[in-house]
This record gives sequence, C-alpha cells and structure tokens, in this order.
Amino acid sequence: MTFLPLLFIFFFLTSIPFPAFSQYNDRSTLLNLKRDLGDPLSLRLWNDTSSPCNWPRITCTAGNVTEINFQNQNFTGTVPTTICNFPNLKSLNLSFNYFAGEFPTVLYNCTKLQYLDLSQNLFNGSLPDDINRLAPKLKYLDLAANSFAGDIPKNIGRISKLKVLNLYMSEYDGTFPSEIGDLSELEELQLALNDKFTPVKLPTEFGKLKKLKYMWLEEMNLIGEISAVVFENMTDLKHVDLSVNNLTGRIPDVLFGLKNLTELYLFANDLTGEIPKSISAKNLVHLDLSANNLNGSIPESIGNLTNLELLYLFVNELTGEIPRAIGKLPELKELKLFTNKLTGEIPAEIGFISKLERFEVSENQLTGKLPENLCHGGKLQSVIVYSNNLTGEIPESLGDCETLSSVLLQNNGFSGSVTISNNTRESFEQHFHRFQKINEIYRATIYE
Repeated sequence: MTFLPLLFIFFFLTSIPFPAFSQYNDRSTLLNLKRDLGDPLSLRLWNDTSSPCNWPRITCTAGNVTEINFQNQNFTGTVPTTICNFPNLKSLNLSFNYFAGEFPTVLYNCTKLQYLDLSQNLFNGSLPDDINRLAPKLKYLDLAANSFAGDIPKNIGRISKLKVLNLYMSEYDGTFPSEIGDLSELEELQLALNDKFTPVKLPTEFGKLKKLKYMWLEEMNLIGEISAVVFENMTDLKHVDLSVNNLTGRIPDVLFGLKNLTELYLFANDLTGEIPKSISAKNLVHLDLSANNLNGSIPESIGNLTNLELLYLFVNELTGEIPRAIGKLPELKELKLFTNKLTGEIPAEIGFISKLERFEVSENQLTGKLPENLCHGGKLQSVIVYSNNLTGEIPESLGDCETLSSVLLQNNGFSGSVTISNNTRESFEQHFHRFQKINEIYRATIYE
C-alpha cells in the first residue's frame, strides 16, 4: 500500500533539476549563516522565496554558490562555523569588518577555496602551525592589517599554489620563515609594516621566488647587506620596496639590471657606497634612494630612464654635478636632491622638456643661475633651492607660473626680485621645520 507513494516521491525528487536542488540547499544554509551573523540589515533581501543566486554579496556558477563577499559590512563577533557549508565555495572575502578572535580554523573546511581575504579585521593570537590545512588550491591569501602576533608559521610555505601572500601591518613579534621561498608560484609578497619582527637578514631562500612581481618588505627590521643572490633570478620583478629598514652595505648592481622593474624604493636605510653606474632597468618610473649614506656622483646613466617620473636622492652624501641628461627626461615630475654635497651649475634643460612639478635641491653647494624653464611644462608646484651658492637674477618665469605654491630661495646670492602671485607659499621657517628631523619622521613628512 505504501510502495506506490514512496515511488512517486522518488521519481518527483529525481525529476528536479540538480541546480535547482543545489540552490534550495544553499538557500537554507545561507539563511542559517544570516542568522549566525545576527540578521544584519545589509542582508535583508535574503529570504525564503527568491533564488540565492540573485542575492547581494553572493555569486553562483552553474547554480552553485561559489563566492561570498562580505567586505566592509561592519560585521562583528567571530566567523560563523557555518561559513564553509557550501561545497563549491571558491572565494570568500571577509575584509574590512570587525571579526575578532583567533585565526578561524573552521576555514579548513572550505576545501575548494582559491581566494581568502581576512584583512582589516580584529583577529589576534598566533597563526596556527598547521595553516597549510587551508584549501590545497588556495591562490590568494590576505591576512593583513589584523593583530596577529608571534611567529609566522613555517608551514605557510606549504600552501603550494599561492600566488598572493599578504601579511603586512600586524603585530608579529617573532620571525617570518625562509620557507616562504618555497612558494614557487608566488607573484606578490607583502610583509611590510611589521616593525616588531625579530631583526634578520633578507633570506637568500627568497631568491627561489622566480615568478615574483611585487615585493613589499618595508619597515620589518631587515638588517645586513642586500644579497645579490636574492634578486639575480627574479627577472619578473616590477616593484621592490625594502625601505625603512636597517640595511647596510652597497646597493647590488643586480637590482639595476632588472629589466621589468618599474618601482625601486630603498629609502631610510643605512646603505653606503656609490649608486651603481650601469642601469639597464630602463622601465623605472619611481626611484627612491633617499635618506641613506650614499656617496660618489649621480650616475649619468639615470639620464637613460626615459619613463622616470620620480627621482629621490635627498639626504645622502652625494658629490659632483647634477648630470645634464636628467634635464632631458621627458616624464620627470619630481626631482628631489636636497641635503647632499652637490656642486656645479643646475642644468639649464631641467623643466624644459618634462612636466616638472617639484624641484628641490636645497642644502647643497650649487652655483650659477636658476634655470629659466622650470615652469615650462605648466605643472610646477615647488622650487626649493635655499642654502646654496646660486647667483644671478631670479627668473621672471617663476612670477608667471600659476601652479607654483612653494618658493624658497633664501641663503643664496640672487639679485632682483619677482612677485609670486600665489598666496599659499610656504614660509622658509615652515619648510625648514618640516625637514630638520628628516631621519626621525621621514614617512610622515615626505609622503604627507
């Protein structure tokens, strides 16, 4: 008597398309997740009747939930234990919230994850030693800007498919592992702004990261010399930032031989010796070697960097003249060479070809006239040349430069006078106060 009804139910269930059945299950699970999050107003459109594939912050593929994006939703508490109850989930973004507690190991159950972003939350404690239990196909891992402390575990180097690893700006007060160098697929590495790390040299094992394109290792207690071995096989590198550390010794030539490099930041270290003379990294756009102890002359080869927009060499011990070729760089916007021991005349070409915005060469031993064409590109904002041995009349073109806001010419031998129309000029006292403690408050002043 009961066989036929049961058979009917069986055929009815098997006749339901699988995607619809999957959506039904996912909808029920998502509604449970919503309740675990406290029924937030931002998820008010999640309901019992509509398809979850049409809900905000959900992405489906072939009827299955594959992406959950809870970025910047002001969610609090701990990560719900139901977050991984989606068998096809590939992407989970919980960034910019107020999730707290230790690293949520419940995420080990998201076995198909390829993208995981927990950045900008309130997580604390140490990362688990078995963090390699995260999904084997994980390609993107962002744990940055939390309060994680202790050591970064060695097993992070066993998440073998990783292309992006972001661990910057946390409270790590132990070590970071050289095993990161085992991540052979890695393209982006960000460990910066972790100044409580135990002081250590840049691991030579990082030289195995042959696919790396982006390296941000600013302010993380690196010491010792920059090993050429680290960079000799990193031919894909585009961005290198080793600034605000305690690096010593010479700048290795290999850094200036990376042909794909566009940004190189080594500022605020204790680097010595001369700037490498041969530069084949001709795609450089930003070059910042400021606030070190570099000596010798500025290489003529910098004049071959036709894409260069920013050249910062200030607060060093550089001598000799400013190469004339620098004045012929077509893209140059910012030239900051102040507080060195430079001599000779300022090249007349500076400003004529480029759209120069900032020209700062104060506190040197420069002689001769101020170039006539500093504002030729119509973008000039600052001319800071005080405390040199410059002479001659102040160019009238400065008075006609409508974009100019800061002009500091004191402690030179200029004759004549020019009225600068802009009323927002910075006083000499204000400027001097900004830069007199350059080594102590470097980042707060230069990048304000």
